Amino acid sequence: MSTTNTGLPTASMDRPNRANPRQRAQRAETRERLIEGAIRVFSAKGYVNTTVEDILSEAGVSRASFYAHFASKAAVVAEMIENFAPIWQPMYDELSTMPHDIERLTAWCRRNVAMYRSNQPLCIIMTQAGSIEPDLYWKMSSYQDALTDQLAAGNPALAHLAHDKAGRLRAALALSQIDQACYFLAVRRWQEEPEAGVEAMAAQLCHFLTTEAERGSGQ
Repeated sequence: MSTTNTGLPTASMDRPNRANPRQRAQRAETRERLIEGAIRVFSAKGYVNTTVEDILSEAGVSRASFYAHFASKAAVVAEMIENFAPIWQPMYDELSTMPHDIERLTAWCRRNVAMYRSNQPLCIIMTQAGSIEPDLYWKMSSYQDALTDQLAAGNPALAHLAHDKAGRLRAALALSQIDQACYFLAVRRWQEEPEAGVEAMAAQLCHFLTTEAERGSGQ
């Protein structure tokens, strides 16, 4: 899925790569160690309280190596966001062509919450970082535009979302509500009647899709 240019370079990789296969493998391993170390530190200390030095210490990587891969700790999170996309994107591939049936939408919402729960540390990190880093906020918001285009392309009744500004705003709000509901149900682990939360989430999603389809048929 394409995203907008967020101004968050994740590595100094614009130069031609003349490294041999072994060097490229070592570079990839270092990058992965930095990301995994950052996830552990962000989870333990929170995004705000974590420094680059904390990440270096956890990953066992030098400062020079860090900056050879990432411009800042925000750039590390930017890559986490990119890496998370292939995990949640299939869910929305399915939603874009799904009939607006409450039972199917409820099952979809249940699986979506489970996906958030299985990636809980990453969801917390992205939420924390996005709340204070404007570039990360807009990077995540750019996915909403892409998902709206996906809904328009996958369902003829929602085709107007490709160009209708008011419809796109409604879609953005609905997608934000899905994200917030999944975060609430998965991360806060709502213990009292968790299924009631899923059903409420599905009802809101069904209402949006049904009423938007009706608007589309009237155009």
